Amino acid sequence: MDIVFHLIGRSRISILFAVIMGIVSGLGSAALIGLINTELHATTSNIHLTILLFVSLGVVVILSQIFSTIIIMRAGQTAARDLRLQLSHRIISAPLRLLQQLGAPRLMANLTEDVAVLVESFQLLPQMCINISWVLGCMFYLGWLSWQLFMIVLVVMLLGILTYQLGTRSAIKPLRAAREQNDTLFAHFRSLIYGIKEIKLHHERKKAFLDDVLYSTAEAYRQGIISAMTLFILAAMAGTACLYFLVGFILFVASNWETITKEIVSGFTLTLLYMMAPLTTILSDLPTFSRAKVAIDKINHLQKDLTEQTEVSNGLKPAEASVSPGKLELIAVTHQYIREGDDHKFTLGPLHLTFHPGELVFITGGNGSGKSTLGLLLVGLYSPESGHIKLNGIEIDDMMRESYRQQFAVVFSDFYLFESLLGLMGENLDHKARTYLTELQLDHKVTVNEGVFSSVELSQGQRKRLALVTAYLEDRPFYVFDEWAADQDPLFKELFYTVILKDLKSRGKTVIVITHDNHYFYLADQCIRLENGQIAENIPFIVSSIHLNQSKKGIAAIKHAREHL
Repeated sequence: MDIVFHLIGRSRISILFAVIMGIVSGLGSAALIGLINTELHATTSNIHLTILLFVSLGVVVILSQIFSTIIIMRAGQTAARDLRLQLSHRIISAPLRLLQQLGAPRLMANLTEDVAVLVESFQLLPQMCINISWVLGCMFYLGWLSWQLFMIVLVVMLLGILTYQLGTRSAIKPLRAAREQNDTLFAHFRSLIYGIKEIKLHHERKKAFLDDVLYSTAEAYRQGIISAMTLFILAAMAGTACLYFLVGFILFVASNWETITKEIVSGFTLTLLYMMAPLTTILSDLPTFSRAKVAIDKINHLQKDLTEQTEVSNGLKPAEASVSPGKLELIAVTHQYIREGDDHKFTLGPLHLTFHPGELVFITGGNGSGKSTLGLLLVGLYSPESGHIKLNGIEIDDMMRESYRQQFAVVFSDFYLFESLLGLMGENLDHKARTYLTELQLDHKVTVNEGVFSSVELSQGQRKRLALVTAYLEDRPFYVFDEWAADQDPLFKELFYTVILKDLKSRGKTVIVITHDNHYFYLADQCIRLENGQIAENIPFIVSSIHLNQSKKGIAAIKHAREHL
């Protein structure tokens, strides 16, 4: 079953009631037309009864429309919330590699525009029911006035519907093409936001981005929407033209027939004119339902992609999954992927590595050597194609992978900084956070209250220090830092290597650092150098007394500098 209809099904009782209320409102509107036309041609009538019927029908029409619209609005917003949450759960449960292949623009378009289109179409449902019931009630009234004229009206309206269907089918193709361009637009908007500094600094780049990249995609989207909507408009106008034709036919042709009285002519004319508003609304709303169909297809396609590769879990909570520091082994581990600018698969490994508690390990190598990919393998975000990863002698399989990830606190090179200490609990959390903020000289920039940072609008180096605060508070057995010191000034770079890493190591943590800072390699227990996906060197370092003295001098210099900042 489609995900959308599954979510809507949760509110089926409310939706059914809303649809019934919409039908009641439409039929009540049609009954009002019949009452008005009858009263116009009545020679005698009970005025009090007519007023009572008119007021009663008016109240029924208004109240049923109010109830129907509010119920559908609430159900639509509930469905949108559940749909976004379900897609978010699917995204979190999907392998990182698949999410990277799908791309952030497509995921954002599904979560925002596609869901918004569905909500819009969903909230049109009660009005659509009202208008359809309105039209059907009017058609029933026309059949009661004169079945001969009704058959003519029915044939002409069926021809109008057929014409409309042909037009809307032709409109679906450009509508789908426009939706595909929308994914590309999201990617360009992302480039605009995150690359604004580079765009501003280069006039030709700015011109090329605006004129060639952004304009061409926006124009393709515009052309697709215009083509589709033009066809929808022409098809809708064909339906309206049919109604005008019927009114003219009845006034100037059918009125001359012997069997057609003035009451029938006025009844048909008044009813057809009265039907124009709901029919026009129906036809103008149908493009939204067509867009919703495209959105449903996109969401279902994403749902299928995410479901086919959903990661499994053993269901352990982080506290249950957490273990004490232990031996981590990579045994003949390999991983393949396509590198940027390369048509062939790049193979990392086979890798044979062992990490012990209280050990400081540096991973180094040139760009594209596989350092960051190795980091993602280590923390369980990538799965090896072959080989085994063992923690304390226990092999990490697909069922164990989520629990295995709970052992790592990580600051990635492309880290994301949350505005609060999400998921972190414990006594004196704010106090501990303030202590680390002071140690990393962020206390004059950032405060923390009930786990929420006062600001994350900082320089890149300061943001990385704030990410380090979060990693400290996670207190995991393993710590992985991917080029953490790259954006730090010499003072904090020295602090990171000679104080922070030393502190984590003294606490029994296994610390893995991806770095190019070779003048700190002497601090490592292991230094792993990768070349083209293979281990070129794995050297255990012994810190000499000279290096130790240099380290002590460096620490003393840091303390002295911090006192005078």
